[in-house]
Amino acid sequence: MPHADQVRNHTRWRTDWHAGRTGYAWVLPLADQSGLRKLVNDYQYALRDLPGFDLVPLEWMHILVQEIGFTDEVDESQVEPLLEATRPKLAEIMPLTLAFHHAVVLPESLSLPAEPQSSVLDLRAAVREATSEVLGADAVPSEPEDIDKHVSLAHSTTDGPAIFAIATLQATQVESATAKVSALSLVKMSRDHSSTEWETIAEVPLGG
Repeated sequence: MPHADQVRNHTRWRTDWHAGRTGYAWVLPLADQSGLRKLVNDYQYALRDLPGFDLVPLEWMHILVQEIGFTDEVDESQVEPLLEATRPKLAEIMPLTLAFHHAVVLPESLSLPAEPQSSVLDLRAAVREATSEVLGADAVPSEPEDIDKHVSLAHSTTDGPAIFAIATLQATQVESATAKVSALSLVKMSRDHSSTEWETIAEVPLGG
C-alpha cells in the first residue's frame, strides 16, 4: 500500500460529532494481541518525537469495522434486534487470522494495514446487511473515503506534507505480527479525548 503524500487533521467520525456525544459501532478490539502490541509499541517509540501526530494508546488498538449511528439517534430498544440480526451472519464467517507488516501513512493516520484486507471487508458487509435489516438501508452510514482496514498507530493533528512521517516509518526496524480474532464487539464509542474510546455492549462470536 503506497504512502499518502499529504496528511490532514483527523476528523472521523462525522462532522456532527462533538464532545460528550457517543455512537454505536462494530469494532475488532486488538489490545490483547501480544505480537501486535510489540509491533505497535516499536513504531510508536520511533514516532514519539514526531510533531503533528497523537499516538493511539495500546489499550484502544482496534479496527473500526462499521459505524452504526449516534446513541441519541438510534433507540436503545434497537440494540438487541441488531445483535439478533448480526449473530447468524457472523456465524458464517470463521475466526480471523490477520497479519500486520509495515506501517503506512494514510490521509489522517499512520497505520498498519491488516492482511488479508478482504477479511475485514467481509465482516463489514455482514454487519452492514444486518444493520440495514434492522434500521433500514437509509440509516446505515455511508462508507468513508478511507475505509478502515487497518490499526491506527497515530492520528494526524494538522495538515501538511507526510515526508517526515514516511521517513520515520521507513527507518524503523520491526518484525511482522499476527492477530487471531474470534469475535466482533458492538460498542458505545466516544471521542472526548485524543483517541477513540469505548464501552463494550456485546461480543458476537465468529463461526457460531
